[in-house]
Amino acid sequence: MGLLDTLRSGIKTADKILKPLQSTVSYQRVTARDAYGAPSTFASAVSLKAIVDFRAVPVRDKEGTVVYSSAVLTFLDPAAVVSVTNGDGVDTDDIFVLADGTTGKVLSIGGFMDPGTTKPIPLTVMLG
Repeated sequence: MGLLDTLRSGIKTADKILKPLQSTVSYQRVTARDAYGAPSTFASAVSLKAIVDFRAVPVRDKEGTVVYSSAVLTFLDPAAVVSVTNGDGVDTDDIFVLADGTTGKVLSIGGFMDPGTTKPIPLTVMLG
């Protein structure tokens, strides 16, 4: 078993064990941008399961400014994320709404590129 297979297996095991801690978050991805590059159209909202950790973590946003997160979303089902993002991964302009109705700007996205599928796999999203 290679390292990638071990990683996939570990994430699947963590997903199974931590299912009771996961809440449903609503996700809308950008589907079109205007002439200036700003998001103009979003896909219909879909539900994803994530561990939502309300903690302040210093993060550099896409402008390079250090800001603090209000929540860290950890996705333990990479296949679901790949499916709802059409394999394009999460964009900093996408919208996440937590179960309590709160939302925030996507500050940072962490994950890895799956060499088997050549698709980005976002595992953590930090919201402002």
